[in-house]
Amino acid sequence: MATAPKVLLHGSGAIGTIYVYLLQKAGCHVTAVCRSNYEAATTKGFVIDSEMYGKGIRIRPKIVRTPSEAVEYGPYDYVIVCTKALPEAKTAETIAPAVTEGTTCIVLIQNGIGIEDEYAVRFPSNPLVSCVVYLPTTQVEPGRIEMANFELLEIGTFPASAYSSHNHIKEAADTLLAKLKEGGSNVTFYPDIQEKRWNKLLLNASWNPICALTLSRDVAFLASSAAGEKLVSDVMQEVVAISQALGYTAITPTMAEDQMTRATDRKGGKGIEPSMLVDVLNGRRMEVEFILGGPVKVAKSLGVDVPRMETLYALSKALDEATALRQPGKSLAGDEVVKHEQKPKLAEDGKNAAFRGHLERFQYSSSNNNAEGTSTTPRGVTRKRLLVDNGYDTKSATSPAPAEKRRQSSRYAPPSTYAHLPKLTDILEPNLICIFVGTNPGIRTATAGHAYAHPSNLFWKLLHSSGCTDVRLRPEDDVNLPLWYAMGNTNIVERPSKDASQLSKTEMAAGTPILEEKVRRYRPEAVCIVGKGIWEAVWRWRYKREIKKGEWKYGWQDDKERMGREEGSEWEGALVYVTTSTSGLSASTRPAEKEEVWRPFGEWVCGRRQERFGSEGRLVEDIVVSQVVSAVVEDDKAVA
Repeated sequence: MATAPKVLLHGSGAIGTIYVYLLQKAGCHVTAVCRSNYEAATTKGFVIDSEMYGKGIRIRPKIVRTPSEAVEYGPYDYVIVCTKALPEAKTAETIAPAVTEGTTCIVLIQNGIGIEDEYAVRFPSNPLVSCVVYLPTTQVEPGRIEMANFELLEIGTFPASAYSSHNHIKEAADTLLAKLKEGGSNVTFYPDIQEKRWNKLLLNASWNPICALTLSRDVAFLASSAAGEKLVSDVMQEVVAISQALGYTAITPTMAEDQMTRATDRKGGKGIEPSMLVDVLNGRRMEVEFILGGPVKVAKSLGVDVPRMETLYALSKALDEATALRQPGKSLAGDEVVKHEQKPKLAEDGKNAAFRGHLERFQYSSSNNNAEGTSTTPRGVTRKRLLVDNGYDTKSATSPAPAEKRRQSSRYAPPSTYAHLPKLTDILEPNLICIFVGTNPGIRTATAGHAYAHPSNLFWKLLHSSGCTDVRLRPEDDVNLPLWYAMGNTNIVERPSKDASQLSKTEMAAGTPILEEKVRRYRPEAVCIVGKGIWEAVWRWRYKREIKKGEWKYGWQDDKERMGREEGSEWEGALVYVTTSTSGLSASTRPAEKEEVWRPFGEWVCGRRQERFGSEGRLVEDIVVSQVVSAVVEDDKAVA
């Protein structure tokens, strides 16, 4: 490369920040994607205290929140991924906006086996470099990194044969190697990097899960019983057996014994906290699948018996689920699939008292009700803007089947079941009045390519009857929501399914940080959650427990529950309003009750639209209303 390479580093935590420093030192133009440390990095940059490179090192790369934001600083020669290897994170898709097809080299500095597959499938024509890192470093506070006196990086292409068979891949790998060395990295190129991945698995597959499961550092576990050392050693020998079966004969039983000796030599000291233990202590997801799940699958395919690794995988997987979903002080209940909404018991007069109780909380104020109990308009952005139709499609929402219908639950279905259905794109633009959040696209919606497309779904009817729109729209009109009404649409889960029961609680909750990131990026005034189950999933992610009876309510949520809020930012986040599900499968509330929940939100949206744009109805007046209305009438006749 004739000019200094442009590098996007995705995941600027402790390890990522060190490589930002080394690459900048080598003259590269580096942009860093930051999440929790975004404000600190933007304001003060990064500070590194390293026993190897020096103390008080200050660096200030370009800082962005997402790869999408980084596009303006590209195109990039390298996108380096330093985030955790989690299948549900879909990192390949996340970095896609910053990847130029065929040219950008993707570099993975992550743990585990099989991490490259996701990227190889998503970017089949791009150079792919896989790395194994040994780097004791910690982010002690946002933007401040402490590092010991050791750094080792082992790199190679994926697949291994690509280095010799494709000149552009060889050039990309060689340039990266040269720049890292120039910056001061102890980096080495290997013809087959997979051997080095299995080598590191000696440590990752043994110490990581064992320390996480026992909440003990390595030396503390060894001191707990005489059986501890044998267990760790036996797991390492199982890794050796798989490696040998793969043809990596350099990974030997003696190598495993040497690793054990290094650990036993640390007895009497404070020991080491492996990454999985750190994750559990901080309530984060662990890299279970790539450190244990993948290797166990490889072992089975080779006919290698690994009973200890299988046991650790099963236990670690369960611990990972419990870390994400259990309530503090309680065990995991075992019903972590999306629950069916239960039909509330009606009073003798036919009215639902509990439901009426929720209605008292619908009107918004900073304390949920003002002294008179009347509605107060929340603070919002008043700057007028030009709305442009972005032509995007969006996704639909579905709700679980009601208990009263005694429907047979379809249960969980993996993503591959509906992988043939097309993906849907969010309808989002900056500074909208509100964004509607559904569960995920149903089969009818995914096929149609428009939001809430099933004829039995009440979304478009409720949008009109509540006052959010002044005419009844069709699913095909979803792309016009930003232009006509300053509203948008997204879902908490991207993939389609028959209904919500085919999603797991884990993936529902895992959609929350993705949703939060969207809200941070587009900054709507409010987020409207279309269904109780979605808000329960958000709650599980935020508080690591189920929502309690006294905490649940329809309508405006407390100010502390704003979405997209980021510490240190001037923006306070988007207000949250929770409505009933609009799915035809959700019969736990009657249509009239649904309208009663939706109406306060529609009135607020209408008021905000008038304040911001001087319009109670549409923002664009040249809609052929008669065509829209007549089409809706015909649709209703067809349904009837």
